[in-house]
Amino acid sequence: MALLYTRLLCRRNVDFRHFRNIYTCSSLSTTVSKPLLSHTTCESYDEKNMRLKRPLSPHLTIYEYQLTAVLSITHRTTGIILASYAMFLGLGTLFIPGGIPCFIETMNNLCLPMPVLFAGKTLLALPATFHIFAGMRHLTWDSGMFLSIKEVYLTGYAVTALSVISALVLATM
Repeated sequence: MALLYTRLLCRRNVDFRHFRNIYTCSSLSTTVSKPLLSHTTCESYDEKNMRLKRPLSPHLTIYEYQLTAVLSITHRTTGIILASYAMFLGLGTLFIPGGIPCFIETMNNLCLPMPVLFAGKTLLALPATFHIFAGMRHLTWDSGMFLSIKEVYLTGYAVTALSVISALVLATM
């Protein structure tokens, strides 16, 4: 009896109607297995959708980015960048002979053109200034101010403008 149930469970098309139990007195019926196809192809989900001519789901290519989402992601990214600044500056004092003053002197000895230095300083200052102003924006939100959609967008544009202006000012120093 156990062998019959094992054989039944190991089949491809398990049908629980064939099980006998206390309440049924019918005998086990026999079924004929379908012959296996000699060549079976597995199609992916995308291939099946293309074959059925289904449209693609909405994707990032048709998504219109919102200022609030972009600024939120940028705020997190600048936090990661600032943490890496701190880590590399800390490791730089350990591994650079002479420390950070030696690195600054080496940069001066390279005689880089002024626009290259200005762009480099701006790229170093921009994450810090953006993170500071975006943090202030979040603190004002925590106090319950500037929470309407119009004010959220207005503060977003203000944070972006203030961070770029202050990064440019810091780069001139």
